[in-house]
Amino acid sequence: MRNKDIFSMIIILLFIIITFYLNSIIWVLSFLTSIWIYTIIFYSFHIIWRSLLKKEIIDSMTYIKNFIFRVSIFLIIIVSFFSITSYLLNEVYKAKMPEYTISNWEKIVKFQAMVHIWSQNFYDNIENNIREFKKNWWVLFFEWVKPGTEENMEKFNQAMWINFDEDLYKNFSKLYWVTFQDNNQFLWLENELDFNIDLSVDDIIKLYKEKNIENNKQKNYWVPIDANKEILDTLSNLNEKELKILVYLNQAILNMIIWSESTQWFLSDNFTNKELFEVILDERNKILVNEIQKSEYKKIYITYWLLHFKWVLKELQKLDPKWEIIEIKYLYPIN
Repeated sequence: MRNKDIFSMIIILLFIIITFYLNSIIWVLSFLTSIWIYTIIFYSFHIIWRSLLKKEIIDSMTYIKNFIFRVSIFLIIIVSFFSITSYLLNEVYKAKMPEYTISNWEKIVKFQAMVHIWSQNFYDNIENNIREFKKNWWVLFFEWVKPGTEENMEKFNQAMWINFDEDLYKNFSKLYWVTFQDNNQFLWLENELDFNIDLSVDDIIKLYKEKNIENNKQKNYWVPIDANKEILDTLSNLNEKELKILVYLNQAILNMIIWSESTQWFLSDNFTNKELFEVILDERNKILVNEIQKSEYKKIYITYWLLHFKWVLKELQKLDPKWEIIEIKYLYPIN
């Protein structure tokens, strides 16, 4: 027996053990059946291709051995890539969320970057920070889109391409074994100086219509995806062992997205409704900048999405060049 064949047997046996551990005999049969089907398909292509070129056709047994060896190499590469990448993202290069402190030497602003699904420890740390600052009479400016009319909520879901309701973040968090942002955790701590600095769904739809004139004329509406149902269906089809693997991979993806601003912009440019995203990002930036500038309060703690910060600082500096970053601290959303 060739060394290649021994290697193939060891790798395939290891994957049989792994698939049996994950889902008993069902996955083992599925795994072996898939290999057999693909072997037949590729050998058939080999016969056809060799016949057209009038070249010698490799005997079936030799081809199968070589094909299984290639499959073994492929499996090792794929599993190694995802395992190493997930480990590095989850354990070594963890995503971190900044708390920027900026000042024009008249006002001081702490901008805590937020993400809507993450670890409870992350949100607890933010709660503790808010408490400490508000004891010294800081005020809280927080991000949270205000509800609108039923008609505009439906239009918002169509524009988002997804049914966006109060359970969405809660259900998404189940795919990551984290929790979801509950703004009630951060409100009315120490004092009642909390201000929702955001648009309403009605405002968003109005601005979106102005930006999306061509599509409105075409009346090109999308049927929004019921993400809640899709998530719950996925969870119902996984056992605990399978879910642990999915969760670890999902957490790595989340860490990568948060860690890389270029990835965030790539996703927003290619997988979102651009006109709606411009409203959600740019118009809310304008509101936040305006509220910071006109506020009577000198010490402001802000909880807002990370992508807003650079634009907000840039616009503040246009209004007053003295605005600058004086401190940066970090929280690790998944610990």
